[in-house]
Amino acid sequence: MVKKLIYVLLFFLVSISMVVAQTMKVRGVVTSEDDGEPVIGASVIIKGTTTGVVTDFNGVFEIDVPSSKKTLVISFMGMEPVEIAAQPNLKVVMKPDSKLLDEVVVVGYGTAKKAGSIVGSVALVTNEKIANRPSANVADALQGQVSGLQVFTSSGEPSAGVSMRLRGVNSINASNTPLFILDGSPVSSDVFNTLNSSDVESISVLKDASSTAIYGSRAANGVVYITTKRGRGSKPTVTLKGQYGFSQLAQNKLSPMNAEQYLNFQEIIDPSLKNNATFQADKEYTLKHGIDTDWLDYVANNNAPTYQIDLSISGVTNTTNYYISASHLDQDGVMPRSGTKRESFRTNIDTKLNEWLKVGANVGLSYQDYQNTASTTNSWYNPVNFAKWARPDMSPYEIIDNPDGSISYGKRLNYIPKGGLYNPLYLLENQIDERTKVSLNGNTFIQLNPVEGLTVRAAQAVDAYDFRYTGKELPMADRNNNSGNVREQFSRYSQFTFTNTVEYKFKVAEDHHFTTLIGQEAILSHQKGFASNTKGHSDPRLMLITAGPVVEAPTAMSNWDDTYNSFFANVNYDYDERYFFDGSIRTDGSSLFGRNNRYAVFFALGGMWNLKNEEFLKDVSFLDDLRLKVNYGTVGNSGIDSYLSLGLVGNGVYNGETSFGLTRPSNDDLTWEVLKSTNVGVSTRLFNRLSVEVEFYNKLTTNMLMSIPYSYTTGFGSGWGNVGSMRNRGIDIDVKYDLITNKDLQWSVGANVNYNKNTITELFGGRDEYIVANTGIKYQKGGTYGELYYVKWAGVDPEDGYQMWYDLDGNKTKTYSDSYAQFTGKQRYAPWSGGFNTQFSWKNFSLSADFSWVLGKYTINNDRYFFENPNFAGSMNQSTALLNMWTEPGQITNIARPESSLQFDSHLIENASFLRLKNLSVGYTIPKNIVSKTKILSNIRLFAIARNLFTVTKYTGYDPEVDSNLQLGNYPNTRQFSFGGEITF
Repeated sequence: MVKKLIYVLLFFLVSISMVVAQTMKVRGVVTSEDDGEPVIGASVIIKGTTTGVVTDFNGVFEIDVPSSKKTLVISFMGMEPVEIAAQPNLKVVMKPDSKLLDEVVVVGYGTAKKAGSIVGSVALVTNEKIANRPSANVADALQGQVSGLQVFTSSGEPSAGVSMRLRGVNSINASNTPLFILDGSPVSSDVFNTLNSSDVESISVLKDASSTAIYGSRAANGVVYITTKRGRGSKPTVTLKGQYGFSQLAQNKLSPMNAEQYLNFQEIIDPSLKNNATFQADKEYTLKHGIDTDWLDYVANNNAPTYQIDLSISGVTNTTNYYISASHLDQDGVMPRSGTKRESFRTNIDTKLNEWLKVGANVGLSYQDYQNTASTTNSWYNPVNFAKWARPDMSPYEIIDNPDGSISYGKRLNYIPKGGLYNPLYLLENQIDERTKVSLNGNTFIQLNPVEGLTVRAAQAVDAYDFRYTGKELPMADRNNNSGNVREQFSRYSQFTFTNTVEYKFKVAEDHHFTTLIGQEAILSHQKGFASNTKGHSDPRLMLITAGPVVEAPTAMSNWDDTYNSFFANVNYDYDERYFFDGSIRTDGSSLFGRNNRYAVFFALGGMWNLKNEEFLKDVSFLDDLRLKVNYGTVGNSGIDSYLSLGLVGNGVYNGETSFGLTRPSNDDLTWEVLKSTNVGVSTRLFNRLSVEVEFYNKLTTNMLMSIPYSYTTGFGSGWGNVGSMRNRGIDIDVKYDLITNKDLQWSVGANVNYNKNTITELFGGRDEYIVANTGIKYQKGGTYGELYYVKWAGVDPEDGYQMWYDLDGNKTKTYSDSYAQFTGKQRYAPWSGGFNTQFSWKNFSLSADFSWVLGKYTINNDRYFFENPNFAGSMNQSTALLNMWTEPGQITNIARPESSLQFDSHLIENASFLRLKNLSVGYTIPKNIVSKTKILSNIRLFAIARNLFTVTKYTGYDPEVDSNLQLGNYPNTRQFSFGGEITF
């Protein structure tokens, strides 16, 4: 019995030793090739089994591997999987997934593609170009970066928005603004004011029908796709960025008279003042004591501060990708009572619940508190106007005569008796302008991958804001007889988007690759608002809309809803990465249009040939890449107001009784404006240094949405219809050259150019021309939209100093008539635009400069009508240009005698072409061997940035960049300087 027990015991001991011999303990460490840091949470699986472990905080793992298994599979999100033979001690270095790195261009519905596989015309602007801009508006960073894209500020106000045009003006009355997409969901253009630039990963600009047709509706003017940041690296990364700066006027070519010039000029236009004792005594007093006020210097703040601080935390685990950020911006304007404060927050997170199910959310929230000056008006007390018009012989301070005959300045004057004007600072202190806006944009999604290559995705998105404006004029005894007023406005906007897509990627044999996508999308938009105004407030502590005893204007309310419903499909094919094909189709329906034509179908077809991969070019050593592409498609424009297809009923009084009547007829056939687009392009890279891309495009807008006049016999003024057509033809050229590519020294230069020719090809009713009543705007078949239409000025007659104009026969006349108006050959919209840049880095130092330019842009400088007009000189300061006014026969000048009244004619048209150094950035990164000694920091970067550093232009106003055909009192653009640092933990 004992022997049997011993045999059994020996058997088990041998068995155990054999089992132990059949397993091996493997210990290893996993690091990233990028930075050498440990990869936390990497999955380590025994190949062919479900047995595995994850790496710890130091990237270390331990696992028992059976002797029958020889291989470990190590994987981590965003990195290439590694298969490695099992050994007791392993060092594994993981590389970033090259496929993911190549897929940097985001196109339709969030699909990321390799740049070289895109058939359509798409440009990419990376975070490096976006983050280093001291501007509250992210869109400002796009100016001069993308060929064909023009970005303009509406003013220099810190809270001002921007306008964009891509490859010309496509419509006369409908919107010319691109469609904006944020992380896959449509948003309004207000998103640029709410986004923190540090949160933006990239912006893709989709230019042609092949790239935009998948969006169908509203994509006629192109698509601007904004992608916010995601987590990177396996370790949690904390980044803190802070900067301080200040703003100044970007340009001031105005040349107002000083006090002596102004008083002498008074005597020229009114010679009787030379014998006026009161005037002469005042002149002597003013000049003796040097009373000479620079009102622009008094009103403007040329050191308006800006503060910004950003904090973010991001990272990637084996299942989750996260990016969380917060930002605070505080920016003062150069004009009084203007500025903006913004708090913004963002959370982007997605997680894999298992191998086939993924969920995520991208949410942005911002709060803006901002003030605007009266610069949106053309009144005297617009501070921009006041700085030009106020007499220089006035002082904003009380003048005290001292016993010794000198003067001193006392308290600030609220009212300036000499000029009969209120001090603008006093008024602005008592005219409160408060605006707040809370914005929310975000989306959530659920994504299923039931089988390899198949992705089913459902996403829900919201873009919403609440806006409130409160305007107050406090009771002032010397201004409004202690009777203040309050104005309140409120609006609430929301847009909900529901998108469902199914994508399937597969290949046939090894060389035929297919990607198919089908989807459905519904968009629901709603906005409501109200406005009210009361007056008679006597107590500044009770400035409430309900406390005003008098209702100054009836309460106004608005309420509208719009809906879209769409179905779409897309197929991409490539053979052996040589031949590429792309096709899209989309059906859109919109409540904006008439009941008979709410749905339309849009499509695009495109192809690309990668010649470099052909056998006859593979061995050409200097040729790195050569591609030809062509595409054609249609897209729609629905950029009109709500309910324009519906008839309107208005009320009135007839024979003493309330009556109702039709004020606008309905149009049940109102439908989509359609743009037909052709794009042909070639791109190449030579000697691994020079990249060139050239594209030709032809865009024809048909069924143009226009407000057209009705016959007087109908009883209606005008209504909307689908009439007319317009063509834009042009070329985009992009060039980049890497001058130096050494390890420690890199230097590259780049440039882009766009030329666009616009032609009106058809007007309504078979007309060859049409003048919009009471506007001076004229459209002409075969002409260019935006060509300025004014009476042509013929100069000043040197014999008598009177102005002359050209009549329609080209003869000079001294009698002005609006009927002499004609096209001037000068365009509001510049046919030429572009930018150029350079990036230079040496070891830890970096420098970059970005220039933007437009050529052929003209605008009416309305300021000159008031600032170069002798008829206003009695109460308003004038330009020193008037010192060259005609005074005697034979004098050659362009300033007429005072009796010759100025007109709004072509002499006010100025060349607003410009070249602007948009951004100059200098940076220094602290060496890693120094930073690593802190134990907690991984990177420290210091930087200095200048925006709008200089401008070259012939335009004599404040700013040539403002997107307007007429400028008067516009808030000037600013030059900004910023200094800061970025620390990464």
